[in-house]
Amino acid sequence: MIDFFIAHFSYPILFAWSFLEGEIGLTLAGYMIEQGKFDLTKVLLITMSGAFISDTVLFLSGRLFKSKTEMLLKNYEHKMQKVESWFLRFGSWIVVFERFIYGTHIPALLMLGVSGFNFWKFLLLEIIGVALWSVTFTTLGYYFGQTVIDALTFVQRHLTIALLAMLFFYVIYLLQKEEEA
Repeated sequence: MIDFFIAHFSYPILFAWSFLEGEIGLTLAGYMIEQGKFDLTKVLLITMSGAFISDTVLFLSGRLFKSKTEMLLKNYEHKMQKVESWFLRFGSWIVVFERFIYGTHIPALLMLGVSGFNFWKFLLLEIIGVALWSVTFTTLGYYFGQTVIDALTFVQRHLTIALLAMLFFYVIYLLQKEEEA
């Protein structure tokens, strides 16, 4: 059953996952490459394509729907200040590295679109960025995927004990707090 699922649905799911912030999907794909279930070339092409299309759509949305995007970005004022300071410090290279900065990916792309950033320059830097992103997280999964699986298996096996220990310490905390009152 799992082999059927992997053979028929894994690459389309990976493509869709790369539209979002898909670091977990890429890391898992790297692990699956190491296990011989995925092909490295396909994974990189699929994830780079998905990320490139997604980022370009976000950039163009910022450009084409400027007033609506500006209203939306007001909800992310604190993140926008970070992105602006990074843009002032690093310039155009923010396009390459924004994918690696958790929580600023979408606002950064929308802001770049609104700002009138050169589209062709964006595309060139975007290709570099998604390639670097895909290779980095796929490589992490390839080399450290088994370690992550082992850690999750350990947690799963010992989850009951961990939850009971946390409950025990919480009860002790409540009893001490009650004595102080």
